[in-house]
Amino acid sequence: MTDARPTPAPHDASAAVSSAVPPAARPWDTRLAAYCVVVREGRILLALWDMRASHPDFRPRWTLPGGGVDLGEQAAAGAVREVAEETGYDVAVTSLLGVETGVVPAGQRLHGEARPLQTVAVMYAAEVVGGELAHEIGGTTSRAAWFDLDEVASLDRVARVDEALRLYRARRE
Repeated sequence: MTDARPTPAPHDASAAVSSAVPPAARPWDTRLAAYCVVVREGRILLALWDMRASHPDFRPRWTLPGGGVDLGEQAAAGAVREVAEETGYDVAVTSLLGVETGVVPAGQRLHGEARPLQTVAVMYAAEVVGGELAHEIGGTTSRAAWFDLDEVASLDRVARVDEALRLYRARRE
């Protein structure tokens, strides 16, 4: 007897694994992260993602300040906390820009996990309300800096920066 159920489309991961399967039994991990686009006077605040302390061959790249949301933490609160940790600035979220998802194959994960990673990135617009520029010590970033918006295209950066700027510019039009 053959199984008459249709094979799910490759892009439909939810159909491949029943929602009744507990998360621990799923064949992938999920990471919820939140980031802020902070633009002031035509300049954007970025953080240098730098994992060379634990991965000597890692290539640092500029990214949005932000990162993993803690268990039980609201996404916006996680974004605000991460900006403070990575840049020294206190920010206030002004709007939701969008949510982006992606998949990191198991073989490309930074820490060598044997399962793929589903990423969920919540991106906010935010403004500086206090603090001063400082660099994170002992974290996943090593520097923070302001860049002219026109300069971003010349930076070695993660793709999320471009997507977030696209969303930010669309919101302003």
